[in-house]
Amino acid sequence: MENTTTPNLSNTGAAAALIGDPAKFGRVGEDGTVYVITPTGDRAVGSYPGKTADEALAYFVKKFEMAASEVALLAARIRSGAMVPSDAHEAVNKLRTQILELNGVGDLANLAQSLEKIPALITEHEGAYQARKAAQNAEREARKVEAAAIKEKIVAEAESLIESVAWKVTTARLKELLDDWKKAPRLDKKVDAALWKRFSSSRNKFDKRRRTHFSNLDSEQKKVATTKESIVKEAESLANSREWLNTAKKYKELMDQWKAAGRGKKSADTALWNRFKTAQDTFFKAKNTDMDKRKGSMVENLAKREAMIVEFEALLPITDFKSAKKKFYDLMG
Repeated sequence: MENTTTPNLSNTGAAAALIGDPAKFGRVGEDGTVYVITPTGDRAVGSYPGKTADEALAYFVKKFEMAASEVALLAARIRSGAMVPSDAHEAVNKLRTQILELNGVGDLANLAQSLEKIPALITEHEGAYQARKAAQNAEREARKVEAAAIKEKIVAEAESLIESVAWKVTTARLKELLDDWKKAPRLDKKVDAALWKRFSSSRNKFDKRRRTHFSNLDSEQKKVATTKESIVKEAESLANSREWLNTAKKYKELMDQWKAAGRGKKSADTALWNRFKTAQDTFFKAKNTDMDKRKGSMVENLAKREAMIVEFEALLPITDFKSAKKKFYDLMG
């Protein structure tokens, strides 16, 4: 029997190309062999031992439905513009062979006719494919431009930091920029490599300056420490001096030398300063103690002299020179 109804290729259901009652396109022989009915005669497609005739027939109908579903799905993909035309033509050729050799029960002739309408469908919807492809390319290009802008911004900031002297802050910022680079989308290899070369070069230049700076700083700090060590040793050697005036002047000179020596490493500077101050404080404490003692003696002497003046004034006017002379020598002790 022949059924010439053409299946609806827009239907992706499993039985999209299955027309009418499966029994019209197949039968089961007395020996259990299943046959498909075609315009050129019945053809044996197999058997299903241990099953009823209806179950065996349904098994082979299912095979037909699967092939019909592939045809309908192919048509749907072509209409959506999701399939490359060359791939679609290749799929048609494979399905053509599959249907020709199919051991299934259904309207094979109608299914084959439905498949042969697909090449025209490919041509009809090639524009949709090209439009979809163009849209995808445009979207991809937009993503590239956006990614390039992101990485260009990262590189530009890195280049602006090459001459920075904010060593700690800039080191941290360059690390953040590196993390941003890793998170950014990849570009074409050539573009990515060129941007990375600029970024890497900027980081290396800053790092070289940073290492040079701290190397020089370390060397300078060692020189400062050596100079201040010499100052401290001299200050310590003067701590017990009793030459108050000269030594006080010397401490002032040493303080001027300390200031002129510059700043060293904080920990070393602090330790050296504590030694210098201890020596200086020791000297000035002794000096102040001595000055206080001398001041006390001077006050006492002044009181004695003032008492003597009173005694001398009591002798005036002198009438007895001999007696006054004796009194004078007695007061002078």
